[in-house]
Amino acid sequence: MNHYEITELQRNIANIIRIGTIAEADYTNAKVRVQIGELLTGWLDFISFRAALVTVWCPPEIGEQVLVISPGGDLAQGIVMPAIYQQTFPASAATPTTTKLTFADGAKLEYDSAAHHLQAILPSGGTTTLVSDGGISIIGDITVTGQIVSTGDQIAGGISQINHVHGGVKAGGSTTAKPQ
Repeated sequence: MNHYEITELQRNIANIIRIGTIAEADYTNAKVRVQIGELLTGWLDFISFRAALVTVWCPPEIGEQVLVISPGGDLAQGIVMPAIYQQTFPASAATPTTTKLTFADGAKLEYDSAAHHLQAILPSGGTTTLVSDGGISIIGDITVTGQIVSTGDQIAGGISQINHVHGGVKAGGSTTAKPQ
């Protein structure tokens, strides 16, 4: 092997796994460019949790530290593997029983398997939509701070809020007393 071949082999080995930072993103085509020292890669695919019948869309963000894995050391064939915690973007939890998603606007979704506690926090003005044609069941006590606004009927103890009637009420301007 001559000096050039040895140098090329060393370069390829060094490029098999590289650490870099997302510099540009093309989310429409699910591709990113990574800054590795002075080198800016071409457009590369990034790894997802799932990408078949079940998909997860959680793309790497600009400034996020990543690994570039390049078969044979060819960075043009590299695949980006997010993500590595860094001083700029530290870990958002420090316990092995906590799984936590933290979003840029401050929203959080957290589950602590030791405490059996699920928590969702939205920033001020945030909204939540649950859609289920089969219905939504909640088992357990519910505590509400604020208003409950409904566009449909509520049924408690088998009694409709909209369609129930009160007996013993005189017709005309009479009203019922407040519930006891």
